[in-house]
Amino acid sequence: MTGTGVELRVQYPESGAYEVYVNGVVVQVNAWDATIGAPAVLSKTKGCGENRFVGVKNYLDIFVTPDCTFEIKPRDAVLTNVRIEWTLAAFYADGGTSKFADRVAAALGIHAS
Repeated sequence: MTGTGVELRVQYPESGAYEVYVNGVVVQVNAWDATIGAPAVLSKTKGCGENRFVGVKNYLDIFVTPDCTFEIKPRDAVLTNVRIEWTLAAFYADGGTSKFADRVAAALGIHAS
């Protein structure tokens, strides 16, 4: 699958979520890399369509090889990245999962259900 190709970066002016399709089939975004806090950088060994969408910075990196036709389509999804640190005792003493879900829903402006 290795070969010549080029890495493209598409910068988006607003937040959103996007997917890459090659021959009508979605190419899954690279796995999450906890060390960089984003999908893994392109290895350029997975073939045309290898991609990583970095939502907070709103860009899509995609590896494209010669004679490859690809499409970028918006996803019907909201991507988030939340990091919290509580002891289990403190989390449950402060309302646990119900209160946490209520607070997240309030922050997003959506119904808690």
